[in-house]
Amino acid sequence: MERIAIPIFQNRISPVLDACRNLMVVDIEDGKESRRMIISLAGMTCLERSATIFRRRIDTIICAGISDLMSRYMTGRGINLVSGIAGDADRIIEAYCQHRLCDDRYLMPGRRRPYPKDAP
Repeated sequence: MERIAIPIFQNRISPVLDACRNLMVVDIEDGKESRRMIISLAGMTCLERSATIFRRRIDTIICAGISDLMSRYMTGRGINLVSGIAGDADRIIEAYCQHRLCDDRYLMPGRRRPYPKDAP
């Protein structure tokens, strides 16, 4: 099982993980969503957010943006970060399960995919 998290606002990815009020946590088993929950991060500092995310055993965070400080907190705890992603949370989860998150339609405007389209 893999556990991913997406900062959300009205079922879309929030612009910045550091300032989001809610985090959607999704368990993925055998390439499909098996469980979903919403966790409130309202009023938490970056350090408190980091600790909460770590306690929930999140493997990967998919977000639009993240500060350098928050990024260091996450990677320091062994959490994988996928930033520069935008769109509807349900579609992002589906794309993640299908290994299609690098499709242009999910990237933030002005963001390029990390490797050429022809790469494996």
